[in-house]
Amino acid sequence: MDRSDIQRITREYWEHFEPSRLNDVIKFYICEGHKRLSGKSLLEAELEVARQRERCSVKPCETLVLPVGFSLEPLLQSICVYHPQKVALLLNEAGYPGRTNETWDVFAQHVVEAVGYLVQKGLLSQLPQFPGKNGGRGYPTSDSPEAVFQTLVEVLHDEVDVVIDVTGGKKSMVSGTYMYAAYAGVRISYVDFDEYDPKHRCPYGYSCKIGELANPYASFALREWERVRALYERFQFHEATGILNGQVIPAMKQVLPASEMPLQTLTTFLDYYEKWDQGDYRGAQQSAQALPDFNQPSAVTRLGGQWFEIGGSDFVSKPRRFYGDRQALQIYVCDELARIRRLIDYNEDYRSAFLRAGGVNEIVMLARVVESVTNSTERAALLNALEDRTPSVSSVFEALVKPPGKDITIGGDRQKDISFSNAPNLSVPHPAAMNPWWKKTRLFNAEDGWKLFLTRRNELAHKYFSVPKEWAEDALAFVRANFEDFLGHPIANLNGRTTILPWTDLCNRCGLSRFLPLSLR
Repeated sequence: MDRSDIQRITREYWEHFEPSRLNDVIKFYICEGHKRLSGKSLLEAELEVARQRERCSVKPCETLVLPVGFSLEPLLQSICVYHPQKVALLLNEAGYPGRTNETWDVFAQHVVEAVGYLVQKGLLSQLPQFPGKNGGRGYPTSDSPEAVFQTLVEVLHDEVDVVIDVTGGKKSMVSGTYMYAAYAGVRISYVDFDEYDPKHRCPYGYSCKIGELANPYASFALREWERVRALYERFQFHEATGILNGQVIPAMKQVLPASEMPLQTLTTFLDYYEKWDQGDYRGAQQSAQALPDFNQPSAVTRLGGQWFEIGGSDFVSKPRRFYGDRQALQIYVCDELARIRRLIDYNEDYRSAFLRAGGVNEIVMLARVVESVTNSTERAALLNALEDRTPSVSSVFEALVKPPGKDITIGGDRQKDISFSNAPNLSVPHPAAMNPWWKKTRLFNAEDGWKLFLTRRNELAHKYFSVPKEWAEDALAFVRANFEDFLGHPIANLNGRTTILPWTDLCNRCGLSRFLPLSLR
C-alpha cells in the first residue's frame, strides 16, 4: 500500500463528495474496499498508516464527547481509536444550513448511521450508546462558549472516564468544550494532520495524529496559582509555600524552565513573611538578605537585629530594656495589633486573638510603669529587673488607677503596690490616676471593666471554650485604647509598615510577571 495510492483514492473521494448524499458518501469512506489499498477502505487504510507510525496510541474511554461540524471523517477516526461505550454529540442548535441544509437532529442521525457502518465493517465491536436531549440522540446547544460549557456541566455530571475531542464544530463551540475539559480535569483529545492538499484545501486522513492535549490547569498549575495568590493575600504563607513547592514549581519547571529562579525568589519571600508573621523578626531579617530591595514591615527592619534568638531551651540573645525603648515598643505593638486583626479577619481564630491582645496589653502596662519612673538610675534598675521577671498585670492596674496623692511603691516585698522577684525598691510619684480608657470598649466598659478583661484572659489561658468573635473584637479594641492613651494620640499618627507587598508588586519583584497572565498577577 503506497502513500501515492492513498492520496489518489482520497482525492477521488473528495471529488465525488456530494453533501446531499452524505450517508452514501460516508458509507463509501468506511466500507468500500480498494484494490490499490490491499482491499481496505479509505478509513481502514488511514488508521493502519497512523498505527504504523504510532500516531494514535491512546487509551480507550467510557464516554467520548464530540462537537460536530460538517467534517465527519476526523470524528469517525477518533471513535475508532477510543472505542467508547457512549458518544455524546454536541450539535449546533441552529442546524447545518451550509452544504447539507439540515436541522441538528437530522445531522445527528448521519453520525449515528456512520458509526453503524463502523460496526458493520468491524472497526468497532458494538454500537455505542448515543444519549441525547429528551431521549433523542445528541445535545443541541448555541455556539457560544458559555452555552456549550453549561451543556457539558449538565450532560457529564455523572459520567466517568471522559474524553473530550476538540477537533470538530465551530471555534466558539470548541472553546467551550476546551474550557470545560480544563475545568473538569478530563482528557482532551485532538485529531491533527501533517499533510494538506492545496487544491482541495483538505487534510489527508492518513496523516492524522490522534493525541491528547495537556490540561492547562495541570501543565501550568493555573488552579494552584490561584490558590497560592489567595493564601498569600490571607497571610497564610506556610500553606502557600506547600502548594508552591509541591505542585506549582514542578509544573512550571517542565513548561517554563526559565521561571525556576523567580519561583525560588517567591519561595524566599514567603519564608520571609512567614517568619515575620510568627514574630521571628531576626529570622526574617536574615531571609531578607537573599531578596531584592523592597518595602519591609517596620518590625523587621527596626527590631530584627535586637530581637530574640533561641538556642536549645534558652535565649541566645534578646532585646535589652525593651519596656523603656518607646520607639521599639511602638513598632512592636503596632505590628502586634495588625497581627491580631489578621487572626480575626483571616484565621477566624478568636481565642488566639484574645490571648494575644492580653499579652500586648501587659506590655503596654509595664511601659506605663517604666515611664512613670523619671530618675534615670532608678529606671535602669527597674528595666534590668524586668529582663527576668515581671509583676502581675492586675497589680499594675490597681496601682495606676488608685487615687492620686500617694506614691506607688515597687519592690520584691509583697506589701508593695507592684511587687516581683528581684525588683528594686522604688517609690514613684503618682500625681494622677490613669484615664479609664477601657470605657471605649463595649464589653469591658464598666468602672472596673479592666478586671473583667483580665478575668476572661486568665480563663482562656486555663480553660478551653469557644470564643465568640465579639470577644476578640473587643479585646483588640481594649488594647488599642490602652496603647493610644499611652501614646497620647491615635495610632494612625504613627509611621510604620505592618503589612505585605501587594501580589502584583511581589510578582514584579520576583521576576514572575513575564511568566504569568494578567489574571494571575
